[in-house]
Amino acid sequence: MIQIKKTILTLVALLAVTTGAWATDAYEEFTTTASWTSYDQTADHFRVTGSYGFPQGLSIGTSHNYSITIAALNSETISKVEMTIGDMGTWNDGDVISSTAGSVSGSYAVNGTITVDNPNASTVTLSAGERSILIKTLKVYYTSAAPTGPEVAWNKASKTGTFTMTGGNVTLEPEYYPQATLTAAPTAINDVPATTDGAIVNAGTVANIGSTTTAQGTVMYYVSQTEMTDAALLALDADAWTADVPTAESFTAAGQAHVYYYVRGNDSDNDDENFSDGDILAANALTVTIAAAPTYAVTFADDLAEPTLWTADPNTDVTKGQTVTVTYSGTKKVLGVKAEKKATGPTLAETLTTAGMTVKVSFLLNGNAETVNFTSNGDGTYTKTGGTGTTATAPDWTIQLVENSGMIVFKAYPNSGSENEITAFKFNFFPSDNTYYMWAGMLAQGLNPTFTSISVNDTAIAMTEAQDS
Repeated sequence: MIQIKKTILTLVALLAVTTGAWATDAYEEFTTTASWTSYDQTADHFRVTGSYGFPQGLSIGTSHNYSITIAALNSETISKVEMTIGDMGTWNDGDVISSTAGSVSGSYAVNGTITVDNPNASTVTLSAGERSILIKTLKVYYTSAAPTGPEVAWNKASKTGTFTMTGGNVTLEPEYYPQATLTAAPTAINDVPATTDGAIVNAGTVANIGSTTTAQGTVMYYVSQTEMTDAALLALDADAWTADVPTAESFTAAGQAHVYYYVRGNDSDNDDENFSDGDILAANALTVTIAAAPTYAVTFADDLAEPTLWTADPNTDVTKGQTVTVTYSGTKKVLGVKAEKKATGPTLAETLTTAGMTVKVSFLLNGNAETVNFTSNGDGTYTKTGGTGTTATAPDWTIQLVENSGMIVFKAYPNSGSENEITAFKFNFFPSDNTYYMWAGMLAQGLNPTFTSISVNDTAIAMTEAQDS
């Protein structure tokens, strides 16, 4: 069974009795500007509220009874408040004053002295004299109670820890390493033919550790032909998941694949480079459509002796992994039969995900030959790179090739129109089964657009018309 979050702890040790030494030098900073309204912001240790603020800062002063209140969230004690003054034309923007134990190291005669109400407490209020002062940043310095409990000796490998019990009740608080996070989730690649080694997802990417180029973890995948629940995914062995981007090779027929993923956190001897695993959830899944498996032919060599005495069954529409029986009915002794795999040419489906592949679409308009060349961008879009013929090269025509819901659509229409108007025509190619159909608007039908061929990397792709225009 795989663990979602690693129980690797940097430290475990807190107790119920907190009468001990105090740690110092910690602070939390707030940018206290507002747009003509009140201010209310909460961070990890403090909540800061202000009566009224401007783009230059929060106002404090008795003329409007404005003040700023800083309240601790976890009983921290405020030891000092450092304030940066906002510019209102009376004083210099960016002047810094500091308040410790109720005193202020700098003040402005025109405004009076800034006072800190109830210093060295968990809640303080900042106020000023009759003339308002604007505060644009606050640094709130604080102290926290140092734990006086026993030290827990934590073993990361065994995920166990021990400590010696004190004479009082002890509260344990685990501290987990942060979870590894994705910067981009995987995305589905549909209509990859079954039995082929084409990727069925675009790989996800993981955030780096700080400013380094080291990833916080690795995207892991699990592929199922049926939907799975959270519990079923959690019950999988760790080695059931793989870092390899899944392909259609394990699928024998058209259908759907469910691709689940999570981030396996980085392991390191350095605490700063350790990350917990991301959550394993059924919601983190992609449903991918797998196209029918390609079929192949078995033929005998052209110079075969006794060709009528040799058979291969089946010899057409053979799928990968299928058993073929070769039979000889003659009288000669056969030493063996050598099978040579013929190289398969590029496919139209490959152009959807492989950048740099070239596609050439050829057609007739009013009987005149036209060709348009495209280069795949690898993301379902294509860049036009040239063409021949009156329309293919006309600057006042828009001609595109783009993926749309499993189709590769060739679009052509005058710049003055759009792709769905009466002047447009389209060839819709289906790479899953190498079929196509043509659509033309009422006026475009007068051009008599007729598809003739399509090639990939100069290799012709045999297409069958699936529907009349």
